[in-house]
Amino acid sequence: MIDLSPASQKLLRELARRDGGAGVAVRYAGRGRWRLDGSSTAFNRGTFPSLFEADLAVGWDEYDDDGPMRVTEAGRKLAAELEAQHQTQQAARKPRSKPSAEGATALRLLREIAKHDGSLVYDDGLRRVWRVASRDGHRASIGIWVALEQAGYIRTDRVSSIGGNRATVTALGRQRLAA
Repeated sequence: MIDLSPASQKLLRELARRDGGAGVAVRYAGRGRWRLDGSSTAFNRGTFPSLFEADLAVGWDEYDDDGPMRVTEAGRKLAAELEAQHQTQQAARKPRSKPSAEGATALRLLREIAKHDGSLVYDDGLRRVWRVASRDGHRASIGIWVALEQAGYIRTDRVSSIGGNRATVTALGRQRLAA
């Protein structure tokens, strides 16, 4: 098997997926990166030469547009092998566990909400994190807030169209804290 960098392997798989025989146009994406037409993935300029050197792709050159980039038969075979390996690796990945209302982070958040019961909750806006409006501004992922609410430990009410929520601890949540 030909030794390709992970980025070159991804480019070859993407090219084989998109090339229906007529080739795929390559577009400049800025900052020395290029993308295949119809793809949102940008590849560094250094990713392309290894495919041409190994005769896995033909056609396109960034300095002299020779038309669309095409995958060769050898490239198509290698892409099929790489895609099978990729699928096997993805299937073997352990799925991320869902946030639990019984975890240490969730219980600490529940204590913070109880300390500042009825306080506002603010959305970070960038990282899918909410924080309690308190001095320390305890933060937790939105998934943990949702897990606490689904378990019946807290209730969040929307109080502002700008994004403010009010969090209160329910009776079940107070029982959980006392236990």
